[in-house]
Amino acid sequence: MAQVWEATDEVLARRVAVKMLHPHLAVDESFLERFRREAVAAARLSHPSIVSIYDTCATEDCEAIVMELVQGTTLRDLLDERKWLEPAQAISIVSQVADALEAAHRGGVVHRDVKPGNILLSNDGRVLVADFGIAKAGSDLTATNTTLGTAKYLAPEQVEGNAVDARSDVYALGVVLYETLCGRPPFAADTEAATALARLHQDPMRPRNVRAGVPKAVEDVVLRAMARDPAHRYGSAGEFRAALLAADRDNAPAGPLTFTHASDASDATVATPRVDTDPTAAASPPPAFVRTERGWLVPTLVIVLVAAALIVAGVLVAGGGGLPHIGSSNNNAGGANGTAATITKAVAFDPFGDDHAENNDQAPNATDGDPATYWQTQGYNDAAIKTKPGVGLYVTLSNGTAMSALKVNSPTSGWSAEIYVSDGPKDDLTSWGAPVTGKSDIPAGTTSFDLGGKKGGAVLIWITNLGNDPGDDSGRFHARIAEVSIVQH
Repeated sequence: MAQVWEATDEVLARRVAVKMLHPHLAVDESFLERFRREAVAAARLSHPSIVSIYDTCATEDCEAIVMELVQGTTLRDLLDERKWLEPAQAISIVSQVADALEAAHRGGVVHRDVKPGNILLSNDGRVLVADFGIAKAGSDLTATNTTLGTAKYLAPEQVEGNAVDARSDVYALGVVLYETLCGRPPFAADTEAATALARLHQDPMRPRNVRAGVPKAVEDVVLRAMARDPAHRYGSAGEFRAALLAADRDNAPAGPLTFTHASDASDATVATPRVDTDPTAAASPPPAFVRTERGWLVPTLVIVLVAAALIVAGVLVAGGGGLPHIGSSNNNAGGANGTAATITKAVAFDPFGDDHAENNDQAPNATDGDPATYWQTQGYNDAAIKTKPGVGLYVTLSNGTAMSALKVNSPTSGWSAEIYVSDGPKDDLTSWGAPVTGKSDIPAGTTSFDLGGKKGGAVLIWITNLGNDPGDDSGRFHARIAEVSIVQH
């Protein structure tokens, strides 16, 4: 519907974002009237998670909204990079969006176009909702049985052309949460029309059947928010938020975050001049885990029985056929027997940062042999690093070698990381390939990551959660790495 430009307000000397309607819409007087009316309504909204509207302006061939410039990224861009988020991260983002929608609904404004591209993740840690002023007017505009909106997130009543209310936004936000947890939307077809119609005749696959690790209580909240009948959904965005936070409190965090990489498709941001897009042809979703709870029981029992048999066999061999004897072991070793590989250097890795530095001057501290010194990330307002996919530190080896384990000593508790191995350092995360292993909620001390004999010349420690230790008086979060060592296979 529009282009978004970064601009300068010359009166107040500040940077702003200007959304300019496409010319074919700006000449429609009935549309302009609705657009202006809704822009005025949205400008009255005041909430820390709603992008502020400063002004509207018009010329003979241009109609525009002047609004707050948000430095950061969108949830769409984050999902294109990471595919899905850990439940705790997804709940943190969506609950803030729900709070913003509740404020808008109390002010009489229904968004009608809630989607990841309209959810902004600011560099200062805020989560903001954009496009309140234009979405309602745009959704009201219909011609030749065409409904404007984003097919993947439309509520059933929007598809059918019926009246919408706050519960329509609840449905769309439920779809956003589903995609954020599962790595794919609940309904997808070859065309936008088929995608929109699918929700009228099908129920979505349960999130836990798409991706393991989604808590049952959170799944229940998602499915209720996406109920086909508005009467069966949460009655308000505030009620949705309360249920989501209650489900989060009742469940432990999920397992380690898995990275996969999608295409470069994304919705509009508010930083550079570009056309607002929302591609429907997304990259192929990750493999779906389509087993029920009982479906996991049999393979789990088989794994346990096989593991027990192997342990018994190992005990008999170790004991030379005599009395059982188990030698001493380190539960955290992860296959760490072997000689230490020679690390040539350590380098901070921040491909999504403004300066790509991330305290690179401290990086040598991670390999100096002194656990009292350390490299630490820059400070962030949230341990989940909402403004970018993560930050990292990589080490290079004197020669490519097969590695059995990576040992990381950190004074930080509760942090999470993925480990990548490559033939050498890479400039972007995608080029490192798929992660070899990863862990979440890592305790302070030395942790070993099993590399399984992977051969390479560089190892990346990609931190996705900074943990529980705010590192300075400002209360900002940091993760620290005191020592890194690699055991050769």
